[in-house]
Amino acid sequence: MDEQVNVSIEQAHEMDQVQIADDVIAVIAEIATLEVEGMVSTAPTKNDFVQAISRKKGPRGVKVEVGDGEVFIDIMATVKYGVKIQKVCLEVQEKVKNSVETMTGLQVASVSVHVVGVFFDKEKQA
Repeated sequence: MDEQVNVSIEQAHEMDQVQIADDVIAVIAEIATLEVEGMVSTAPTKNDFVQAISRKKGPRGVKVEVGDGEVFIDIMATVKYGVKIQKVCLEVQEKVKNSVETMTGLQVASVSVHVVGVFFDKEKQA
């Protein structure tokens, strides 16, 4: 009889679960990144090339790892020429952390921003 009760509780527990795909967290992080003044784009990673070959659309330049309710985020980004990179990256870290935690309820353990390029606006220089 105890087994039936455990199964019922387990089934009820399964219905209460919410699962969030890593790609969803990556999209949230990418959007938050691009909302920061001074950020131009996120840059493709090696995994993005695999997605391109498989024709699977997904976020570019954002790697997400989830474990035990914690999220680890790596962002490859391009910044505008002339901005204070350290300041922009700190803003990205705060914005991404707040956005992901607010929207998913998961705890963000780290947001690492890797600046992989600088965008020069040729029209303004001319």
